[in-house]
Amino acid sequence: MAYVRPLARVLGRRLAAPRRFIQVVAGPRQVGKTTLVRQVLETSRRAFRYASADEPTLRGRDWLEAQWDGRGSPHGTPAGRA
Repeated sequence: MAYVRPLARVLGRRLAAPRRFIQVVAGPRQVGKTTLVRQVLETSRRAFRYASADEPTLRGRDWLEAQWDGRGSPHGTPAGRA
């Protein structure tokens, strides 16, 4: 059985709650953010959209709005079931 990060339950509850806000997982490099999100999404029965904002420079508001509206191209995998 794979190790499941303690925050997986917290993130799972947040994603299962009625949609009001975008969920952002932020933190230092190489601490397991992507692994955490993927673990939660693999067990989720809900549609999702995953997009990585990991770049040396911050993404602009237009990119964020495009992701929220579903117009943007998701980066990485999984691209989503939405």
